[in-house]
Amino acid sequence: MPKEEKDLLRESARGDAASFGEIVRKYQYLVYAVALQIVKNPAAAQDIAQETFVSAFAALKDLRSPEAFPSWLRKIARNKALAWRKEQDRLAPLEDAGVLRSPAEASEMEKEDERNEADAFQAEVRKVVSSLSDALRFPLLLCYLDGVPTGEAARFLGISEGAVRKRLHDGKKKLQQRIVKMAEKTLQEYRLPRDFARRCICGCRRARQAQVKKTGNRAERR
Repeated sequence: MPKEEKDLLRESARGDAASFGEIVRKYQYLVYAVALQIVKNPAAAQDIAQETFVSAFAALKDLRSPEAFPSWLRKIARNKALAWRKEQDRLAPLEDAGVLRSPAEASEMEKEDERNEADAFQAEVRKVVSSLSDALRFPLLLCYLDGVPTGEAARFLGISEGAVRKRLHDGKKKLQQRIVKMAEKTLQEYRLPRDFARRCICGCRRARQAQVKKTGNRAERR
């Protein structure tokens, strides 16, 4: 029988990294999503998510109650993501001349990146449209891109209006399927690695060992 979250948190607070691993597996994508929304960078969001769990493991003794854990964890993730973004703003890339970009220039670069992403997406959509058969593509181009009424499109193509509507329906369906597949393929880069939880556990254990060693050194000096 699976352990309840409060039991896992209690054992984790005692230093049980394996129990905390179950917590990581449950919340890893929620934490990752919080970071990704703020930093807009999958690699950085992954690092922030791992740091969040390591910090949470070390600070579990400060948790007021198990019920507060989700919001407490989210706050840690958000603060770390905001700190990362603030540091990136402080260490803005240098221009070729070695001068820091002004806020206006940085904003323009962000807009340029967004335009490039939009252009790349549109290019992919054009490929998807081009991959349709002529029978499906022409009605879509006529009716949706050129705004031609279905009746006129039917006369132009030499088919019935009902046939035009059927081809529009089939064409939209194929477009939706292929665009969804394209999006799924693109979203793969946002997936966490399969061993993410294991990495977090290792990080928690290293942090715990370092803390124990530090505490021992202090005791010896006394």
